[in-house]
Parts: sequence; C-alpha cells; structure tokens
Amino acid sequence: MSLINLQGGFEAPGAITKLARYYNLNNVAVINAKQNNPYEGKPELQVKNVPDLPIGTSSLGTPIYSNLILKPVPIYTDFTGKTIYPSGQDIVLNTCIITIDQPIRIVKTEIQGRDGTVKEYIGKDDAKITINGIITGSNGIYPKLDVYFLKTWLDAPVSKQITAWWLDNLGISQIVIDSYSFPQVEGGYSYQMFSISAISDNPVELKISQPNV
Repeated sequence: MSLINLQGGFEAPGAITKLARYYNLNNVAVINAKQNNPYEGKPELQVKNVPDLPIGTSSLGTPIYSNLILKPVPIYTDFTGKTIYPSGQDIVLNTCIITIDQPIRIVKTEIQGRDGTVKEYIGKDDAKITINGIITGSNGIYPKLDVYFLKTWLDAPVSKQITAWWLDNLGISQIVIDSYSFPQVEGGYSYQMFSISAISDNPVELKISQPNV
C-alpha cells in the first residue's frame, strides 16, 4: 500500500473509504508505516544493542527500571530517650522519582579595572538529592507499617547507605537526610506520598598508625 489521495481519484480500501466519505473528508492520505519507515535502509540508525528491560512491575502497574533500596540502620535512641527499632531488612521503594542537583564550589574574585571576575575552582559540593515517591497499600487499607519503617529509617541519626544503579552511575551511595514530608492527599487513603531531601555523603576512613617502639 502506498500513499493514497482520495481527492486525486484513488480509493483507500474499504473501511477507510467509507469513514472518509461519511465525514466528508475530501483529502485523505493513507501511509503504509512499513514502507515509510525512516530507519529502513539506514543500518547506521538501527538499534544494535538489546534495549534495557524493566526489572519488574510496581504495585501501580508501571514498569520498574531502577528501584531504590534503603539499607538497614542500627537501633537508636530518640530525643525522648525511647529506643527505636528500625526494620532489620532492606526497604525497597519501587515507585519513586529521584532528582540530583550537583553544586560546584567556585571562588569568584573581583579585580578593579577588570570586567567580570577571576574564577577559582575549589571542588564539588555535596550533591542535593530529592526523592519523591509513594507507598501503596491494599485497597482501603493504609500502609501503616511500611510508613513507620520508612520514618524510623529517616529519623536515624546516622549517615545512610542506599542502593540504586542509577545513583551508583552518578557516584552516590551514601546520604544524610536533610528533611522529609508525608503529605495527606484529599480523597486518598490507601497510599502515602512522601518527599525526601538529602545530601550526598562520603565515608571518612581514618588510618591510625602506631609509632615505632
């Protein structure tokens, strides 16, 4: 099938012709997608590698290409003296979106008589990480336990380890929580939305050398 123009006297097959005439369409073009494939005959544009496949499907029915795993934190005591027992297992977040902002530390020096400034590159600042997601429960049931474990993980006064290949690719595996929120949504009950603000952290390793005796 090639390009067909009804106005030029050609007729498209059956259903297309009837539909066009019913709506008084005087100019209809029918294009065969296979014959008009812009990639056909251009091997340099063809996909040579196997495309990425999702690792699973979320409870919302969306494909998961990279989930976020929160590694366990130790038992800790809150400001009231109460002992908090976080989940001893990984917390897996399948429905979340992560945004990374990477500030660069630059010292700008003004010089009299010179337009602009002299820039001195100092280094990269801590990356700012924003995680927006949702915890889902069964229909009509609020996910109390999952929300509790996420909150106790966020409240732990330690640097936290996270795992996601998307973050690993950007060199981030450790974070410190800056703030978080759990908003209520009007008309929503069986899920809990959340937003986490954090900054990247690099573990500090101390090397203790013993003096020679």
